[in-house]
Amino acid sequence: MAETRRGDEQTTGTAVPRAGSNRRKAVALLAAVTTGFAGAAAVDVAMAAPAVEVVADLGPAGDGLTRLVVTSAAGPVTDEQLAALAAVPGVDSVQRLFDGSALVASQGLTPQALGATVPGATVRLSETASFDAGTVSDPLWSRYGYHLANNGSNGLNQAAVVGADVDAPTAWKAGTGQGLVVAVTDSGMFTSHADFAGGLWTNPGEVCGSPLDNDGNGFAGDCHGWNFYRANADVVNDGGNSHGTHVAGIIGARKDDGIGLAGVAPDVTIMPLAVGYGSSVDVSAASAAIVYAVDNGADVINASWGGQGQVPSILTQAVDYANSRGVFVVAAAGNSSLDIDANPFFPASMTQQNVVTVGSSDASDRVSGFSNHGAVGVDLFAPGSGIVATGTSAGSYVAMSGTSMAAPVVAAALALYKGRYPNATLPQLRQQLLADATPLPAFTGRSVTGARLSLTNLGNSASALTYGFTSMTAVPGPVTPQIVASGSSPAGDYSVRLGLGMEYAGEVLALSGQPITLAGVTATTDDTGEAVFALGPQPATGSRVLAPTTTLEAGRYVLTVQTFLGDTPLGKRYAAPLLVQPKVAPAPAPTSPAAPTTAPGAPTTPAAGPTSTAPRTTAPATSSAAAPTSAAPTGSTAAPTSSRPATAPSASVAPTSAAAPTSGAAQPTAAAPTTSRAPGSSAAPTSAATTAAPTSSPTATSAPTTAAPTSSAGAAPTGAAPTAAPTSSPAVGTTTPGAPSTGSAPGGSNTKTYPPQGPWQLTSVSPTTVSTAGNTTVTVTGTAIPQGAIVRVGPSGPGRVVTESTTRLTFSTPALAAGTYDVFVFGPDRVTYSVLPAALTYVAPVASPTSAPSSSAAPTPPAPDTAVPVPGGSSPAPGAGSTPAPPAQTVFAGPNGQRLVKSPVLARTAPAVWRQNCASACSGIAV
Repeated sequence: MAETRRGDEQTTGTAVPRAGSNRRKAVALLAAVTTGFAGAAAVDVAMAAPAVEVVADLGPAGDGLTRLVVTSAAGPVTDEQLAALAAVPGVDSVQRLFDGSALVASQGLTPQALGATVPGATVRLSETASFDAGTVSDPLWSRYGYHLANNGSNGLNQAAVVGADVDAPTAWKAGTGQGLVVAVTDSGMFTSHADFAGGLWTNPGEVCGSPLDNDGNGFAGDCHGWNFYRANADVVNDGGNSHGTHVAGIIGARKDDGIGLAGVAPDVTIMPLAVGYGSSVDVSAASAAIVYAVDNGADVINASWGGQGQVPSILTQAVDYANSRGVFVVAAAGNSSLDIDANPFFPASMTQQNVVTVGSSDASDRVSGFSNHGAVGVDLFAPGSGIVATGTSAGSYVAMSGTSMAAPVVAAALALYKGRYPNATLPQLRQQLLADATPLPAFTGRSVTGARLSLTNLGNSASALTYGFTSMTAVPGPVTPQIVASGSSPAGDYSVRLGLGMEYAGEVLALSGQPITLAGVTATTDDTGEAVFALGPQPATGSRVLAPTTTLEAGRYVLTVQTFLGDTPLGKRYAAPLLVQPKVAPAPAPTSPAAPTTAPGAPTTPAAGPTSTAPRTTAPATSSAAAPTSAAPTGSTAAPTSSRPATAPSASVAPTSAAAPTSGAAQPTAAAPTTSRAPGSSAAPTSAATTAAPTSSPTATSAPTTAAPTSSAGAAPTGAAPTAAPTSSPAVGTTTPGAPSTGSAPGGSNTKTYPPQGPWQLTSVSPTTVSTAGNTTVTVTGTAIPQGAIVRVGPSGPGRVVTESTTRLTFSTPALAAGTYDVFVFGPDRVTYSVLPAALTYVAPVASPTSAPSSSAAPTPPAPDTAVPVPGGSSPAPGAGSTPAPPAQTVFAGPNGQRLVKSPVLARTAPAVWRQNCASACSGIAV
């Protein structure tokens, strides 16, 4: 076993490999050859927390938007004018003021830019206006994010030149990677980092925490990927995952989440595949990971590793397989300052068309001193010197230098290209990526293109056609939202595709069989929730008004629109919330509010009576799907490559009826949201029962002890908080100040109490032991819980909020693997949060197929989130406990008999679509 170690690199200061330090020849490689990450990455310096902490002096006061006031000479601005204003590129929001004018918040628009939108109107700057040209809001960008957008001073320990970047903000106009999957074949990934929230790939055919191979792919329990280095489902690979965590953050760290830095493709889904540990990677493991990634729907595979010598045959087979399926493998060129045309470095020197090899550049658009190069072997350069990205502890960020950092920049870029041109072939995408790169003297003769990656053309290729939505709130019955499509469009034969989704079971599902009428023509939505209307020949125009009519019951809907010129889509599909609710009479004013009687910091029992809060849902994890019909790059003529399996969304179980609220809980006014259940689950968890916390750290196969049922699911404690100490040590990583105490609360439920935690002053959680299948109702108490709170269990498990008040929040748990998890309660800003450490212990439910239910047990009513079988759905087969579970249900009956169908496109609209305020007008979100 040949192995390359990091011993040739400096370990203090800025560690850059010395020229020629890795020139040792590799031994002939067989199946078990290893090669070091050192060949592709040089650790720069793990910055101490003060060096990268989020500071308060970034940018001017305010949100960086310019406010403009539009006053119409003809009277108050109309709804149609509001929609037209909202559709202007660069407009963030529009609202009508009491004097009939409109206040427009924009990204730096001038009065002249809006002058023609409302004929005869006057436009002036608002007195409170502010301006910020930057579009990367994450706080570390202005200090360290030169690779995204170089401001001349944000290169770490290096001179920076404005424009020496990939121009990611411009690229995001064309898309941010939603629905695309990038596989990271690396040392593992610290999945609990907050900057990965919502971005972790989930295997749609696997049951998280199950010891069985539920989807029959040969990998038991591969819920979020696989550790090919250790042959298990532990993709975290704790202790040796710093390299992989950093690479994953460069690709897909979340954007605009108020922490750290954004990835180049900030909404992409990351599939972590561990192929090594520390500084060593096994080539056989990496080759197997490439095949796994292809078979499981990855669009791009990142390979920030390599070695010198002959290419192992197993790696050739794996890369050839990926090539045959149209999947890119992005390779790091290596860090030995060598010409790889004369000194081959694999996989970088491989010649398959799906291999894209990347050298490293710095913040001044020069070749990094450590980077390999090659006029034939290196395709292009990308920033790789002093890149700051995610670290291996919660909220940490570190800097690394290497071609390992440049490769993921390009891998993320290819995901953006695939999102923009979903029907383009692999050669077309490769050609477009390389053609769009920026040629520079420093790279001439040192790569195929002589250029550095640039995403400017990709962003500018996005159509300027945008939409303004108005009349998006209504009462049950006929509804007529209005859509204004604005932008320069030529004369031609037009059509429009309108779609409807309905929020149900915590997911946005396609509303199938729904009649929609547009301009006197009625069409019925198909199982994608869409209907196509021919508009016929249209003259060149700047805007078109669409006013579809349909009849809807109460609920939360998503309206989508996409315009076509012939068969070519003019820009992306846009989505906006359509809220249909009955009119509610004003609630009577309270007579005399009771003074609080609880001591500060104690768990609080809400007073009886309904609250005014309404239930909300949290969307399931984003899933992969190819957009239907998008234009290929200019001049492309080749046919699309064969399709690969798309990643389906997480399965959800639809409710049959809303659960009756407990005393003091809010009464839902619409269909109750979700029970998330992993695909393949054959039985819903038993309601009204909890399980006792184990006396040791649980494993996937440990059997929990069953406790007595609670008197009401999720009821808050009604007496003094228990003080009994826990019977076992807390899980690793939970020994923080404010650790909880555990005991039996009145009524028999397991409860943990805490000193007041965080800004919401959270004080308890009950029950503490829940099923890995999800759907356990949990109650959190506090003294300042915000309205619109969002719950996450662990780093990426969305909890469905059922009821909330200032002192109590109940939510339904997501399906997660066995283990102990923190519970995070975020405010509606999605930034401020309180955390209850080690709050929930997940244990696998114990099935007893030969035992009948106890005759003394009271009949259990149907769970509120049980799926309603409809034609085309599936039901559990007998003996599901011993055989793989059937495929997840995809068709549901809605609360009023609607046909609802799972849709990857609609599923990924949430939760962003619900943050759109369309009460007056909004511009929707690109999907």
